[in-house]
Amino acid sequence: MSTRVSTTEVAQSSLYGIQDAFSRFDVAQQRVNTGKQVQRPSDDPSGTSQALDFRERNTELDQFSRNIDQANSFIATSETALDSVSSLTRQARTIAVQAASDNVSPETRTALATQLQNIITQIASLGNTQLGSRYVFAGQRTTTAPLVAAGSSYSYLGGTSAGGDGDLYVDIGRGESLKTNVTGDMVFTPLLATLQTLANDVGSGNVSLISYTDLNNVDTVYNNVNGVRADLGAKVNRLDLTKSRNEVSKVNYMKFISQIEDTDFPSAVVNLQSAQTAYQAAVQSTARAYQNSLLDYLK
Repeated sequence: MSTRVSTTEVAQSSLYGIQDAFSRFDVAQQRVNTGKQVQRPSDDPSGTSQALDFRERNTELDQFSRNIDQANSFIATSETALDSVSSLTRQARTIAVQAASDNVSPETRTALATQLQNIITQIASLGNTQLGSRYVFAGQRTTTAPLVAAGSSYSYLGGTSAGGDGDLYVDIGRGESLKTNVTGDMVFTPLLATLQTLANDVGSGNVSLISYTDLNNVDTVYNNVNGVRADLGAKVNRLDLTKSRNEVSKVNYMKFISQIEDTDFPSAVVNLQSAQTAYQAAVQSTARAYQNSLLDYLK
């Protein structure tokens, strides 16, 4: 009886050996088949935690990339409008130079003043430029047209920095944000007022004011427009550089995840072969144990 118990214990031990060997073989086979070193979090708790953090960072980078694309569209729309404003302001200056002469007839002055009024109307329309449903020069009040005609002038109804509702920011990186807009009161309000004064002086034939005041004022607002455009251009460069940097970071995070999770195929194949050999040996050993047990019983 004691011999039979001992033999049974040996057989059971062999079965446990088979199960353990098969478990190692199964894991090795999965790593080769799936290409993943980590099959479940318990395989590498620390590495799994790091991989989750890297994935979270890549999700953030994807959002930053979308923010940057939206900001680029917003700035590009603003810059295109201001490019047209710059051209119209140059035209207004050309008219001012032409009107700054005593030899201009009253009929010509009236025509020039009318041209200036048309320019003012076009510039005001550009001040109400939209990207989709958003007014780009309205500050945070993007659903309201910022420039509204009030007699011969225009009122600005958009957000302002002083009012705390003028600036639009987007997150472009961890702890990094960028102002993407310029408010109409910083560009269009002084520009329209200057051009309206110029139109009035041209219409009334006030050559002295045109020559010594209006032309200088037009140059000032013209330079202001181009200064804003230069600032927007610098922001586009920053957005492009930041997006490139974020893309590099994303690639690096993917590499880190791969190093943690992906299978090293040469090593994995060697481990699979070793695990398969150990499993086959355990099976053969158990078969012999059961054969011996049966012979002992028959004796």
